[in-house]
Amino acid sequence: MKSMKRQELLGGGFTLVELLVVISIIVVLMGLLFPTINIVKNAANKARAGTAIQSLCGAAKAYNNEYGKWPDPANDQDFVLVFNGLMNPQTGQKITTGQAANDNPRAIQFMEIKAKDVVIPGSGNNQSPLAFYDPWSMPYAYCFDNGKKGSYYVGPFQNGVPSNMQSWTDPTAYDNQVAVPFKDDTSNSTIIPGGFAFFSDGPDTRSGTDQSDPGSKNMTKAYEDDVRSWR
Repeated sequence: MKSMKRQELLGGGFTLVELLVVISIIVVLMGLLFPTINIVKNAANKARAGTAIQSLCGAAKAYNNEYGKWPDPANDQDFVLVFNGLMNPQTGQKITTGQAANDNPRAIQFMEIKAKDVVIPGSGNNQSPLAFYDPWSMPYAYCFDNGKKGSYYVGPFQNGVPSNMQSWTDPTAYDNQVAVPFKDDTSNSTIIPGGFAFFSDGPDTRSGTDQSDPGSKNMTKAYEDDVRSWR
């Protein structure tokens, strides 16, 4: 009787070897699945960044139609405030003085920038330095054809925020072109036609030509995964 019960228990369950085989199969499947998940996630993030850049382009055109000039934000914070109708998305308060107010005296909202757009993704910090962040936690880079300076970042992150901001300078005002801020082997020209340019550094969070994507077997140039307003 005891022997039969023991056989029934063994027959109705998994042996240690069978459990190890199942666990091994699950580990292998997860290993195969994770790269696919990352590819899908990056594709979704690139689509989000592309949509945001299209919105920035629309806002810049609307601004120019309204004021007959290009904005002159002093920093990332002014960049957000000018396009968002002088309203701080973090606090919901409107500002009435400073460079942003001078740039947008009618306080027109040219695009909607939400609170989640100005918080570094994944930081859980509602007091991130005020900027319009892409899905990879970098502020969108910008430059306008006004003979002034825009900005972009080359990193790395320090204390959880982007660092090493670079000036993106437009050398000649209102000549309907903006200079590419770095050497770009994918383009035959160093000039971006039009009154503005925006870009996101993409998954590698880096700009420029002398750096390579981390872990890349093909030593991909750092700008090749950027999401841009120009081609």
